[in-house]
Amino acid sequence: MRLSKSRFTSGLQCHRLLWWRVHEPDAPELVPDVAGQAILDQGTRVGELARTYVPGGRLVDLPHDAWDERLDLTRRLLADRVPAIYEASFSAGDVYAAVDILERGPDGHHLVEVKSSTRVKEEHVPDVAVQFYVLGLCGVQVSRAELMHLNRACTYPDLSDLFVREDVSKAAAAWQPGLPTRIADQVRMLAGPLPDVAVGAHCHKPRACPFLGRCWAEVPRTHVGTLYRVRDGGADLLARGYRTIEELPDGLGLSAIQERQRRAVRTGQLVVEPGLGRALGVLHAPLAFLDFETIALAVPVWDGCHPYDAVPAQFSCHRPRSDGSLDHHEWLAEGPEDPRPEIARRVVAACRGARGVVAYNAGFERRCLEH
Repeated sequence: MRLSKSRFTSGLQCHRLLWWRVHEPDAPELVPDVAGQAILDQGTRVGELARTYVPGGRLVDLPHDAWDERLDLTRRLLADRVPAIYEASFSAGDVYAAVDILERGPDGHHLVEVKSSTRVKEEHVPDVAVQFYVLGLCGVQVSRAELMHLNRACTYPDLSDLFVREDVSKAAAAWQPGLPTRIADQVRMLAGPLPDVAVGAHCHKPRACPFLGRCWAEVPRTHVGTLYRVRDGGADLLARGYRTIEELPDGLGLSAIQERQRRAVRTGQLVVEPGLGRALGVLHAPLAFLDFETIALAVPVWDGCHPYDAVPAQFSCHRPRSDGSLDHHEWLAEGPEDPRPEIARRVVAACRGARGVVAYNAGFERRCLEH
């Protein structure tokens, strides 16, 4: 039932999420799909690259579950006073923590947590705080706690300013008084049966729970959380006693699209607004129906790109013929080359002669064209 920093933060989001992660580590929901694995691989790449910006360190290069060996090597590296330790490992009570970078400073150690985001987020602080807590129990003096994240201003090919280090010591310190109770609560919960936790905003924040399908299986199809762009999974509406869209009364201040959705649900009929004809009247043939897909790399690899720039790498374009059939143009980048020159040429050719270009999200497609 030992907690790690990732387990602890899972428990902060939801006790059920943590319980399943611990008791069902081989659950199919925890097996990443191709896209999920790409995100994990990208995070690993960022972590490895971050070490090169804090040079001279030694890596605790042992299997993640070789607990005792990792702890022993960390103790030896601390005794050798190396400039930095990557993946320094510590254990105290019910908590185990591997520190991304533990840098030796003139007045103690600097705890550096590496994130592949472009800013410090609220959910990052407890991650740092629990490491700060464990190191304190292990007698390691930490003079500064930092979060090292990507710098959006960094422009390829100059990656000298790829990372930014921000001091989060005060925020991490503010968590310290409450940590023993939070940790004890999680350990106690893990020793018992699956906890009963209602669905809510925590199902999606700070990230979507992999076990959504289990908890939402019994939730009505028209749950208020399915309202278009409803905040926090409909937490405010749930707190006011509404569970389904059918129950929502007039005068709640819903957006125009949400109100249309409510009418469709309550009447069980398709809603066609009177303005639809006018909206379609501005479209004149020949038309091109255009859609882009992008790739957003944490570490840029093409000239002029920044971390997480949405670079167009695929497009699809349908051109209606006069007989009602469709011409389809498509292209998908392959290989490491910059896809922008080729996709630009192909999009121009696919849309040539069109009087209008239609897109589901015109702002996104426009940005892709500008890029």
